Amino acid sequence: MNENMKIKTEVVKEISNKINSSQSLVVAKYAGLTVKEFQDLRAQLAEKDVELKVYKNRLFKIAAREANLEELEESLTGANVFAFGMSDDISPAKILANFAKNHKALELKAGTYEGKVLDTDGINSIATLPSFEEALTILANQLMSPVKFIGVGLHQLTEGDFLESSKEKEVVSESKESDENNANTEKKEGE
Repeated sequence: MNENMKIKTEVVKEISNKINSSQSLVVAKYAGLTVKEFQDLRAQLAEKDVELKVYKNRLFKIAAREANLEELEESLTGANVFAFGMSDDISPAKILANFAKNHKALELKAGTYEGKVLDTDGINSIATLPSFEEALTILANQLMSPVKFIGVGLHQLTEGDFLESSKEKEVVSESKESDENNANTEKKEGE
């Protein structure tokens, strides 16, 4: 086996390892991004443990076939970048979709999520899901909501606001009752 073939075989193994060890994958066209924009994108992805790589499409197709992801082959044309989500399956889609909003040169093409191949619309749908941290925040807020209401109620009780409003309600209901009694008495006297 010649040296060039060995290098290509190693690259295919690397791609296969990344596909198998990643939580998700996003394929995007990046032709037209400046070096600075590409570096900014790579930095944003690195913060969320997402690896951004550029591979030859032909080598990626071989690795995709080995991973039973043949459906990705349709999107492997032109200059592509591959974002591998190593610890979070939503971050690659979320970050790339947000970046693409401000940088029209970046175009989402396809990807994988939970072992399934997704098209552009599927990747954009995944991008709208909350990340793990966001989901925990939503859950914590929902769990804290009843406690917050109890705290507000107890605060009103201790401050007397609740009691004053209850006393006002009693006074209003007593005045309504006395008005009704007066009206009934007047009716009886008129008869």
